[in-house]
Amino acid sequence: MPKPIVSIVKAGENVVLAVRKAVSLAGGLDGIVNSESKVLIKPNIASRDKSGCGKITDARVTQAITKMVLEKKPKSVIIGEGSAVGYDFPDLQDTMKALEESGTREVATKLGVPLVDLNTDRHREVEVPNPLVMKSVKIAQTVLESDVIISVPVMKTHIRSAVTLSVKNMKGVMPGAEKKKTHRLGLELAIADLNSIVRPHFAVVDGLMGMEGLWEYPDDCVPMGLVGAGRDPIAVDSVFAQIMGMESKEIMHLVYCQEKGLGKCDPGRIEVAGVPISEVRRPFHTAFAVMRKRYPGLIIQSEKACTGCTGEIISPLIYIREAKQVEKLKGLTVIIGEAPEQWEGEKVVAIGKCAQRLKDRLPFVPGCPPAVDAITEKICEVCNIDVQLVFQKQEELHRTKYGKSLH
Repeated sequence: MPKPIVSIVKAGENVVLAVRKAVSLAGGLDGIVNSESKVLIKPNIASRDKSGCGKITDARVTQAITKMVLEKKPKSVIIGEGSAVGYDFPDLQDTMKALEESGTREVATKLGVPLVDLNTDRHREVEVPNPLVMKSVKIAQTVLESDVIISVPVMKTHIRSAVTLSVKNMKGVMPGAEKKKTHRLGLELAIADLNSIVRPHFAVVDGLMGMEGLWEYPDDCVPMGLVGAGRDPIAVDSVFAQIMGMESKEIMHLVYCQEKGLGKCDPGRIEVAGVPISEVRRPFHTAFAVMRKRYPGLIIQSEKACTGCTGEIISPLIYIREAKQVEKLKGLTVIIGEAPEQWEGEKVVAIGKCAQRLKDRLPFVPGCPPAVDAITEKICEVCNIDVQLVFQKQEELHRTKYGKSLH
């Protein structure tokens, strides 16, 4: 059986040409997209951010691959996404606002392609074949009606799953709070179960600007100038994990996908076309390594925490650091996710619905996820920080054009 091909291309200034070259080197779209195909283009637009920041898929990459698909004259093409937990509030931070801010809505309008919010789309519960942890999962109807899925992730590390690329990008097809169950049951195992139903048929990686650490802009941006592609999304993710300095055997959701027969992550079973990995390899910093450096003495206990609380805790820490109060965070333990039996230190804050069992024993912030301001207030209270000083810095950051706000 031939090895799956994964392409790596240096983009330079011509993103469109780079995407076309990457797709061609990876075998092209022939045999995948035809006149009867109903195609779903799935970028990673999990939150409200601008293209080029490294947190979300650059609209230029989405435009390039969508145009290539349209040239095949398929039956239909849809760009669909369901924003992450914590960014799925109607009229506040929902998917459509994220698609607009990223420039993806403009791309869809220009190409005459409909946009679908997969969080609010009709959905159907689907049984998982040979499940590892999820016997069934709710999937957006638009996804189930598509016979070709093209995953277009951005190149990032992840606090829970080491990396988030083509395969983890499929979490966006789960409506709203259904995403939370993957963390509760075991994220890496659940990703493999999910992909046994909605494994992409092709993947195009936006590696123009990567993101490491805590995804703070611009501190954690990693200019890479790359585009990659492949017909085996597990192989694609394996190659780009190696570019980020990781071994594919350390990315457990890729290992589980390979064990389920969904693709190959073993480097010896993958062919790389274009630029060799060794030429572009640049180890990315993990979230915990960056957190230890920026917030010495701070402990985060996050067993089975989802992206809601994981994402929302970062903003208060940024605001506190920008207010030059980070020294007062030393000795603080923040609990998110499943409530533990034990914890360290005297200064402790429990955050979110999953930790509510501790609400009568510890300072507690309710919500699923909690509001950023409420988290900020409680941490400042416990650490004896002037909360008004922190809120003042928060306002200053939000008044800048982009600042370091995580929205």
